[in-house]
Amino acid sequence: MQNRGALWVFTILLGLACLWQMSFSFFTSRVEKKARTEAAYQADSVLSVPGQEGQDRDALLISFENKYLRDHSEERIYPVLGYTYRECKEKEINLGLDLKGGMAVTLEVSIPELIENLADNSDNAQFRQALAAARERMRSSDADFITLFADEWKRLGADQRMAAVFHSPDRARIFPREASNEEIVDALREEAKTAINNTEKILRTRIDKFGVAQPMIQKQQFSGRIQIELPGVKDKERVRKVLQSTANLEFWETVDADEVFPVLERANQQLSLALHPELASMDTAAATTTDTTAVEEKPAADTTATAETAVDSLNDETAADTTDAVTERKKNPLFSVLGAVQGGPRSGFGPAVAIASLGDTAEVNRMMAHPAFKSALPSDVRLLWSAKASLRPTRDGSERYFLDMYAMRVPRGGKPKLDGSSIIDAAQDFDIKGDVEVRMQMNPEGAQIWKVMTADNVGRPVAIVLDELVYSAPTVIGEIPNGNSSITLGGGDLNKQIQEAEDLANILKAGALPAPARIIDETIVGPSLGADNINKGMFSFAISLLGVLVYMALYYAGAGLIANVVLVVNLFILIGSLASIQAALTLPGIAGIVLTMGMAVDANVLIFERVREELRNGRVLKSAVDLGFKGALSAIIDSNVTTFLTAVILYLFGSGPIRGFATTLGIGILTSMFTAIFLSRMIITARLEKGKDLRFWNGWSKDLMAHINVDWMSRRRVFYLFSAVLLGICIFSMVTRGFNLGVDFSGGRTYVVQFKGDVEVEQVRSALEGSFISEEGVRSTVNVKTYGGARSLKVTTNYLVDEQGVESDARVEEKLNGGLSGLGVAYEISESRKVDPTISDDIKTSAIWAVLLALVFMFAYIAVRFNNWQFGVGALLALTHDALFVLGLYSLLNGIVPFSLEIDEAFIAAILTVIGYSVNDTVVVFDRIREYLGEHKRDSNIVVFNKAINATFGRTINTGVTTLLVLLVMFLLGGVSIKGFLFGLFMGILVGTYSSIFVASAIVVDLLRKRSTTSAPAVAATA
Repeated sequence: MQNRGALWVFTILLGLACLWQMSFSFFTSRVEKKARTEAAYQADSVLSVPGQEGQDRDALLISFENKYLRDHSEERIYPVLGYTYRECKEKEINLGLDLKGGMAVTLEVSIPELIENLADNSDNAQFRQALAAARERMRSSDADFITLFADEWKRLGADQRMAAVFHSPDRARIFPREASNEEIVDALREEAKTAINNTEKILRTRIDKFGVAQPMIQKQQFSGRIQIELPGVKDKERVRKVLQSTANLEFWETVDADEVFPVLERANQQLSLALHPELASMDTAAATTTDTTAVEEKPAADTTATAETAVDSLNDETAADTTDAVTERKKNPLFSVLGAVQGGPRSGFGPAVAIASLGDTAEVNRMMAHPAFKSALPSDVRLLWSAKASLRPTRDGSERYFLDMYAMRVPRGGKPKLDGSSIIDAAQDFDIKGDVEVRMQMNPEGAQIWKVMTADNVGRPVAIVLDELVYSAPTVIGEIPNGNSSITLGGGDLNKQIQEAEDLANILKAGALPAPARIIDETIVGPSLGADNINKGMFSFAISLLGVLVYMALYYAGAGLIANVVLVVNLFILIGSLASIQAALTLPGIAGIVLTMGMAVDANVLIFERVREELRNGRVLKSAVDLGFKGALSAIIDSNVTTFLTAVILYLFGSGPIRGFATTLGIGILTSMFTAIFLSRMIITARLEKGKDLRFWNGWSKDLMAHINVDWMSRRRVFYLFSAVLLGICIFSMVTRGFNLGVDFSGGRTYVVQFKGDVEVEQVRSALEGSFISEEGVRSTVNVKTYGGARSLKVTTNYLVDEQGVESDARVEEKLNGGLSGLGVAYEISESRKVDPTISDDIKTSAIWAVLLALVFMFAYIAVRFNNWQFGVGALLALTHDALFVLGLYSLLNGIVPFSLEIDEAFIAAILTVIGYSVNDTVVVFDRIREYLGEHKRDSNIVVFNKAINATFGRTINTGVTTLLVLLVMFLLGGVSIKGFLFGLFMGILVGTYSSIFVASAIVVDLLRKRSTTSAPAVAATA
């Protein structure tokens, strides 16, 4: 072997580099151990204080641990070299959320709302119709929104110029008046691209202030979506608010209630006529009677109506369900859910113009969107809700939450005089009453506008609005010349208020998002589940490794021990390589390492089986080793290239944990090829040059599977029939039973609930079906099944799946907890996942393309590599056979086996891995067939194929046994979340081993008609 010295030097340097990368984890783990100890002490100290016993200990531990790590982030912890903790964390291997716990979200910038903003919310009819039609098409189209919008605009009127809508003095450079429609569309694309890039930067700044150790923020290359992982985070509501807040801060002058009341009264009458035209025939006086809900200010001598009176009258209007009450609600649809105020601050509402029960705000919003309401509302008035609901007593002694409504004075141009772009600093503080507030400082230009604005509104309220919600509307006492302002937060828990104020200050300092960003995919993993996954993953890994090492040593004797050393070095280099690129190690990633370990043995098995053949043919040991490595090289390269292509496709089309699996598998293939081809040969050669003996078998394994002499190909029609029956059952099940689509493909929410006691699945399903009911009385789909044990259930629902925003998430969780609490059994939600229908369609499309591309690549590679299209077709049909079998198995056994068989991203990863493994097996057989076709030209195809299959049978069985052994250990001892994934791999590799011999080879025999088949069907085990 040439250049052995250089290869030894390279191997040693590579090992040292991997050791260097892995050393950072050693030093960071020591600091994190101290952080956990300190956090436990501080949490116990807090809980020991009277009145604090009810706090969540896990939340306190995470908070104190993160604080300790932030405080020590610049502490030098690496001896001699002096790296800080922060620098070491940046260089170590990361743990994924499924191993550490935390929250992962995918955000999508709302391009439709960006376009609306760029058009200054134009009322142009063609613009509005094109926008609405594009939104509708986006539900089922793969095209981007701007393309759909341009198509709809052209359909509605190609001769109409977009510049008439988008051109304005402020955006004259971006959208010139004379620009063509194509130029406007190009400008919109550029603005969308800029918006996505700016959103990523702003979110990165917000998260940096959030106090999360080792966050991951990544913009997806093709979709423009932004993936964020926040390890250790538990407060999901806080994360949602920080990430989705556009931070659109505005300062508005307000309109008095006396001016707004007639507007609302007129809107109420117009809504009544529009919604209930049958009332038009009634007496005019009765139809226009002023609603008793309105709170009118009496003459000075009378008692002024109070806020409590308005609340009571509003409740009275909606309480009864008599015929008279129903008629009254039809006459006054708006005032039946909205209490209008007349009388200004003396009414008890302050600057508010109306009030509504928290549960009625959605109905009020629907009415405000009605054309009848819009026509009654002046163009210079804008109505907004308060940010905080207030708890107010009602006449029956109970308390309910209500929201105030405010009226903004809209200046010419439609924009407020002052917005958040003027804010240069913000910080949490306390006002003179001790309430939590956010103090803001403006730049000189903003300070001047604020000075004039406050001077013009002395004695009147000015509303401070954030993201379309009024946070405060203080009355201006006098001119404010220094550019200072503040937002006062509502009541509640003081610590929560301070945290909210700090988040708000950081959001304002980071800047407003150019367009709303909404969460379309969300995964939450509890810390206890993460720890459990680590323990099970590492334990199954250790047992799998031990099993493979024992098997190789028993079967291949001394050569097996060398293979074991090479395998351990391979794992060392693999983990070091993952650390060097800061890859996140996930539970599927650990499965990828274990699978790589099983497949890495294959290269050594190929070599050793070749060496054993040469030894049986009478070669001396050194010559047999040389010929063994040389003969196995092409099969090793071909089989690993095809599997590597699978890993690349998985990485390109997968996301999150699936990418972690693909990364591990791809790097593992490269390290396996290096260690098997070079390192194992260098060790064997070094031993032989020293005159030492090396055995490739033990007594019992010497001739095991060495003299197989079976006429496989003459029985191919039996195999065809067996496969046809098998696939027939699978296809029948797919057509009749269908699949259990996970939320990845169907959209929705899924929760893993751990109960402290025994529960019945039907009992839980019944409780949740009664809880997940829409406002229209429609029951949502609820699927409940066991998840790894009788006390662990997986709940999936499509309740409110089409609604967006933090509020819908909170409502779903409220309904979930309401249903589960009624069972009377303590529980914990250990994991949750939310997938928006929009991204679920994208995931389905990506999955289909991934599988199709994998099949096409395999066909093309084999057809070219073997210089024969028949080999490509044989491999393609065998791979399709394997994929259909696994699909059918998931359909047939769904609901029967005690683990999840959902069709999700992990399943697609399993299908692609099976394709990669199956083609690996097939290529090894085809490689020997290609070799024998050249050496045995006088034999028929059947004879040659039988010889090749018999010669490689030992390798096929040994590789299959080691890989299946690894998967079986992982399946039995690994985490429940990947049992379905491992089951698919196990069954797929089992059928892949079968198809590589009995399907792929048989099909190629029938396709190769040019060679004579008249020769005697003699068979032989070896060449």
